[in-house]
Amino acid sequence: MAQGSARESARIGGVRTTAKYEVDALVKDLIDQFSGARLPMPVVVLYAEDDDPELDREVEGVVHAVQEAQESGGLPYRVVAGAEGDDPHRNAVAILDGLSKGPWARRGPAWYRAYPSPRSRLVAAIEAAARHVLTAPATAGRPLDEQVEAVLARLRDLHWRPEPRTAGGELQRVLSPVLNSTTLIGAFVLAGLTSLLTQAQWQLVVLVMLGALLVLGVTGWVRRNTAPLSWLGRASRWFATTTFLAASGRQAAAWSLWRPRMSWDVTQARAREVTGEILKAQLPATPDDEKDRAQQFHLQLRTLALLEDLRWAHRSWAPDLRGRKRRVPPVVFVPRADAGNGALRVLGAISDVRSRRSEQDPLLVLAGVAHADVAAWLEDAGTAPVTVHAVGARRRGPYESWVSDLRVRQAPSRGRALAWTLPVRLTRLQLSAGETTRLAAVPVRRSWWFLWSRWTLLAVLVLAACGGVLRAQQLGDRYCEARLLGSNPDAVWRQDPGGTRECIGVATGGVSFAGDGGGIRLSGTLPGTDTDRTGAAVGLETVEAAIRRENARIDALPDVRYITVVYAGSLTTAAGQQPRALNSLKELTGVHLAQLRNNAGDPLKIKILVANGGQDMYFQTEMVQRIVDAARRDRSIVGVVGLGRDTADSDSSLTLLQQAGLAVVSTTNSATYLAKGHVNYFGLAATDQEEAAALRLIVDGLALPAADKYAAVLTRTPTRDDRYSPEQAEYGSAMLKDAGFQLLGGRPLEYGLTSNGDPDFEAALRTSCHSDHQPSVLYLAGRADDVNQLMRRLAADAGCSRPLTVLTGDDLTKAQFRTGATWMAPQATLYYTALTDPAVTARASDLAEVAAAELRLVPRGDNPYEDDVFSDGALALAYDATAALQAGAAKAGASQLGGIGSVMAGLRAVEMKNRATGTVDFRDTRPLATGPQPGHGLHIIRVRRAAEGALLIERICGRPAGDPRPLTTCTP
Repeated sequence: MAQGSARESARIGGVRTTAKYEVDALVKDLIDQFSGARLPMPVVVLYAEDDDPELDREVEGVVHAVQEAQESGGLPYRVVAGAEGDDPHRNAVAILDGLSKGPWARRGPAWYRAYPSPRSRLVAAIEAAARHVLTAPATAGRPLDEQVEAVLARLRDLHWRPEPRTAGGELQRVLSPVLNSTTLIGAFVLAGLTSLLTQAQWQLVVLVMLGALLVLGVTGWVRRNTAPLSWLGRASRWFATTTFLAASGRQAAAWSLWRPRMSWDVTQARAREVTGEILKAQLPATPDDEKDRAQQFHLQLRTLALLEDLRWAHRSWAPDLRGRKRRVPPVVFVPRADAGNGALRVLGAISDVRSRRSEQDPLLVLAGVAHADVAAWLEDAGTAPVTVHAVGARRRGPYESWVSDLRVRQAPSRGRALAWTLPVRLTRLQLSAGETTRLAAVPVRRSWWFLWSRWTLLAVLVLAACGGVLRAQQLGDRYCEARLLGSNPDAVWRQDPGGTRECIGVATGGVSFAGDGGGIRLSGTLPGTDTDRTGAAVGLETVEAAIRRENARIDALPDVRYITVVYAGSLTTAAGQQPRALNSLKELTGVHLAQLRNNAGDPLKIKILVANGGQDMYFQTEMVQRIVDAARRDRSIVGVVGLGRDTADSDSSLTLLQQAGLAVVSTTNSATYLAKGHVNYFGLAATDQEEAAALRLIVDGLALPAADKYAAVLTRTPTRDDRYSPEQAEYGSAMLKDAGFQLLGGRPLEYGLTSNGDPDFEAALRTSCHSDHQPSVLYLAGRADDVNQLMRRLAADAGCSRPLTVLTGDDLTKAQFRTGATWMAPQATLYYTALTDPAVTARASDLAEVAAAELRLVPRGDNPYEDDVFSDGALALAYDATAALQAGAAKAGASQLGGIGSVMAGLRAVEMKNRATGTVDFRDTRPLATGPQPGHGLHIIRVRRAAEGALLIERICGRPAGDPRPLTTCTP
């Protein structure tokens, strides 16, 4: 029966097996367990079932066979060689020291860097210092305390390293990684040097090189002379906090990143204790029982350091994801473990340390032990027999049985000292079965995690930085306030037809249309704001900053009710054309003055948002879309003030604002069709139709004979951004025809603009002034900016040398006749309409007082409104428009808390007297009215040269806002 049982144990499923096959299968199964679930790795001890030296050699051959099979694979392994001395303790320490040094064997290159061993190097440094002291004649026979201090002194001299540094080669060590093009640092340095050598002067190259050498020298010296056991090192933290040393030491575990001195004191105190135990383990005078305890402590500390190094090298969630790259455990093969070579002590120390620690390390050990040694090592009469596992029984494998019993075997009352040992008994038949099976290396699969490394991370960071720079540049080209995360969408960069980049949209966040080097800066200031009068010029940046301060003040008030008014104008221009934005700057100043005046006493406060449509409002639709988007987020926005320029986009822009429920109180927009088509439109300016009707009074007053009733209408060539000129031409032509004039050419004569925006009247004047019938009246259906060039062409053209009456519906109050910036032809008399005349209408208002108190705008003269600061009416119109919108919101009960939808209805109940433009009265303003709206202010101004050449600017007639009576006394 015994023989039959032995034969069965050598077969599985009828197939003959060998010890080598079974042990190899067991090892592969353990590696699979680790790769799949990171399960505990045991110390596998092979021994023969019978006490036979030949069988013991066969066991040793099994270990060699499994180890040789792995030489052709990628499994990291070490082989423990024979002992070099006759001291088992020193042999055991030598085994552990060898395992912690150098690379682990494997075929081909490693998929990840070698196992680091900072903790083992630390313990090795203490051992090396102790050996030096023990062999030095000067310290022989001294008391233990003095020898301990000598060891610590030696450690300080070696900077806590196992061996002293070799002399020489310092410069080479510094420059080698730096100037080596195969390293990333070297590649960057060489690329930088190449760039410097090709672009910079030699002095700069020498300076950079010296600076680089200095930095490298200092950092290298610090790196070489700073102890690896600094409080920031992994070994220091482990040494200062491990409970293995705290259990018997007098220094409590303590380590802190912010308290290096305390951490260093704990480390030194523990080093003193460890040094004392290492010396006791080797001093001949140490009593046997104390020496045995010291040797056990030394060996277990060495083992703990090795296991901790390996455990940290397999952490799955380390920054370099090393545990996910190392998919198999490191394996140590011990062909013969006995008492003399110290291997049995190492195996026992591994089991002891693992039983004391809760952490799980990855080390797998396969050792062969002689039968005689097993009897003394594994068997213990004082406890229950050890359950050994005979390979070949497949119902429950050896590993499954061992790991199931592990938790109980570690218990002091039930377990054995070597709980982490998996003993495997091999039968004589298995060991003598012969070479029937060829063993294969463990297939180690590469994980895609190997792509993740510090160099990969650096490359990713470099690519991310480059991508971030490119993305930031891309966002910077799109948004005025660009950030990698959370760019401000309310203001975007757009390029006008002239190629100038302008910031378009709403100035929320940190956006400023005045710009700080990134955009077009409006450097023009209000006329009359020189330092003699105000002490400081008022520019766009000044006004924007003042608005932000006032908005912030309102936000800081407790229980405040407020509305937000958006000013929309043309605040940026191309370089050299800043005067074109001067009118919008004045309007914005008027809006801010109305804000300050209102917030000083009214319970419903005003906050201002500034919106820009670009030069000549070219991007009006884009600006309005940004306003609508801002209104969706900010429910305190009640409407828009401004939009004073009529363009082809004005109709669609008003539609967008109307759909968003936002009222528009326009300042200088004279388009007739806007009030007819939009219920949300409230205009303070007389329409083109009303202006043409007023100029009819001048035309009739000329009393020209029928033979001289020839006129020419000059209008800008229609473009997508100008609807104003065609409408003026339409009403002007109709007025002249109704007055009995014949139009030269039968239609309005068009003139274009040059590349820099100047008008070109050459063709239009050739048709009008050189025709068979010279005109007595010219009607300029263009912009105020065109008057200066027209007058110079009229003076220079011989065909236009006769007296001419020039009419224009555009408000020329912003033209600078007094300063000479706008010229007058000697033979021409100019009549233009003004939307308001503050010198007449604003005397009863407080506009000048608010401007002087808040912005230090103090013009000269008895009547401040005759100064250019106020005379063109831009300030006055914006001042009153803002006040009217606030009054409409107040009547509707609107605030940031609600009621925004009824602001348009509240505006139709607004009547404000003694305003800068007269009386602002929207009570008779009918929505979608087909006829002219009542109550618009309108004045006719004449400009001519006197006989002596002096320029005369005269008010012919007019009415303030709110006066519905027709114009009278308009005699040319």
